Amino acid sequence: MYLNYPLPSASADGPHCQGAFGRHVPAAGNQEYVSWLANLLREVERNPQDLHPVLGEFERLIETNPRIYMLLQSMLHEAQECRLGVEQNVDMDDYHKLLQVLNHIITHAPPWSDDHPGVPMLVLLRFSMPTVSGYAFFQDPEVNKLIKKTLDAWADYLSSPESAGVLNTSTTGWFSAGALRRLTGTANIGGDGFEFGELYICNPDAPHYGFKSWDDFFTRRFREGVRPVAFPDDDSVIVNPCESQPFALARQVKFRDSFWIKGKAYSLSDMLGNTFVTPFLDGTVYQGYLDTFSYHRWHSPVSGRIVKSYVLDGTYFSTPEALNVNPPNKDPGNEIPYQGYLAAMATRAVILIEAENPEIGLMAFLAIGMAEISTCEISVCEGDYLRKGDELGMFHYGGSSHCLIFQNGVNITGFPEIGGGKNIPVRGQLAIVTPMEVDGFQLV
Repeated sequence: MYLNYPLPSASADGPHCQGAFGRHVPAAGNQEYVSWLANLLREVERNPQDLHPVLGEFERLIETNPRIYMLLQSMLHEAQECRLGVEQNVDMDDYHKLLQVLNHIITHAPPWSDDHPGVPMLVLLRFSMPTVSGYAFFQDPEVNKLIKKTLDAWADYLSSPESAGVLNTSTTGWFSAGALRRLTGTANIGGDGFEFGELYICNPDAPHYGFKSWDDFFTRRFREGVRPVAFPDDDSVIVNPCESQPFALARQVKFRDSFWIKGKAYSLSDMLGNTFVTPFLDGTVYQGYLDTFSYHRWHSPVSGRIVKSYVLDGTYFSTPEALNVNPPNKDPGNEIPYQGYLAAMATRAVILIEAENPEIGLMAFLAIGMAEISTCEISVCEGDYLRKGDELGMFHYGGSSHCLIFQNGVNITGFPEIGGGKNIPVRGQLAIVTPMEVDGFQLV
């Protein structure tokens, strides 16, 4: 889906640069990201590699299509002007260099580092996306197609045995002391003191803890009993489908709303792809956010039957709200303002469930990929009956977001504090549904 925005003239404002969406790129950003990108550039310059075939194809498109070449060169020039004074150690004004950095990213699994972003491509392109030329470049169908192929190539690598090389106990390994403290600290909700091997199914004595690839590690499963289903026999209790922080709660959602301007409203037709929209008009949307260190499988919030499931493809690196790159691990209380936008523009899986509880009826679960982290795998089929807490599917390769959508008339209360910055456990209590009341009488 492509949206038309008025394009104001580009302007500079001291250390800020205003791009196609009238938004300002943060002047300092996260200094950890600046250091990470500068170090990555130095590593790439010291060890240039042959381009992956898909990036070779990208290079040929740039060099044989004058329109794409012009847009890319203009984008890099505009981005470099924005970057000056903000990332002094980062020089990204040449498309050959850009392709080399992308080549490094898609041929390596992320090492453990306090500085490493969960979305390296988004950080690499954060000054390019808001420019007038960048908006046109990333919205181009040929470019978007090759970006998708680039992401698929990275996904292939992260599913390969070679990607397990970072799953070790070295200082840059995911089983180093620092990494394990972070992983267990995230998973030990409520101050539990479980070790990694007590939380997740693995074998600490085996190479790579028994994980076959980076993605195998990323989609790891909790051990039996670690995340029990809250009130499994009470259909009035809705459980959290993902291990996530509360992000937003919206009532009276509309068929179409200007979510891309306000960054607050939800637009059902864009979220659901014009399918099964009518039942949810004027209903309720709850959204949660997952970080890179969390558990990334989805579970059914209610008992019921799968009515329909489908995946909607999104656009890549063309979401204006995604410019606010603010990793939740640095300040858990920070709002992640682009999450609402991603609910309608990113790749997302939609699962419609007819709940066993008639007070809920038809509801929708959305699994939302984020930027380059956009693979959503559905593991249930239409017609399947699920008990509350059963698995629905999983994210691959990085942190993401999710939504629950309820119909108008569903009296759902008790949601956790929005913006509280703390994970709500997957399969733990999220909300309660009760019969509607009119003038003190329950509607039955």
